[in-house]
Amino acid sequence: MKNCIIKLSGLLLLILIQPELIMATDTTKLSVSLNYSIDMSDTYGGGSMFSGETAVSFSWFGVKASYGHLNSQSYLTLKVPYDELDYTLEIVIPEIAFMNLGSLSLFIRPVNKKWITTDVVFGASMGRAKSFFMKNIDYEYDIEDEQFNYVYTDYHYVRRSHFGYHAGIDITVYFYKNIGIQLNSRIHDMNNGGSFFFLGSGLCFKL
Repeated sequence: MKNCIIKLSGLLLLILIQPELIMATDTTKLSVSLNYSIDMSDTYGGGSMFSGETAVSFSWFGVKASYGHLNSQSYLTLKVPYDELDYTLEIVIPEIAFMNLGSLSLFIRPVNKKWITTDVVFGASMGRAKSFFMKNIDYEYDIEDEQFNYVYTDYHYVRRSHFGYHAGIDITVYFYKNIGIQLNSRIHDMNNGGSFFFLGSGLCFKL
């Protein structure tokens, strides 16, 4: 995986430094986007992420840097069979995870018009996650009243660091001067079980 990232980065850098490939009319452009994304993976039970991204473009290529915060709350259903009642108790236990995710990307812009742009993005990602998973549970159930007297849950606190690569596509449609709507997708493949698939949208501002 690391060798693949190095080769792709080196190839794009070689393209970027070729002066004959850069037209004299090209100018440096800066943009900022604010996005809301949904995690379609089950790594931390889904969740949503707010992120901000800054992009520097040179006509058909450029660099992007982003930082986001993922919040996830999933529910584990514990099923306990009661043979004497011919019944199965279901105990719903919430589990929570938070993650800060940063990335540095290179991108190629095959579509670059005044009102729409399309970016093919790839680069490196790093995340730091904190999660609370069920460790032990203690409960008491009243058979006559058919309700729990108490449910005590002991959580296991886990901290993980993730590092790897990502790829995705950004499509931005400018509806008013320098303000546009951005649709984006990212697939992150990182170590320590850090696989994520984000789909999102937000606002993009040309500066």
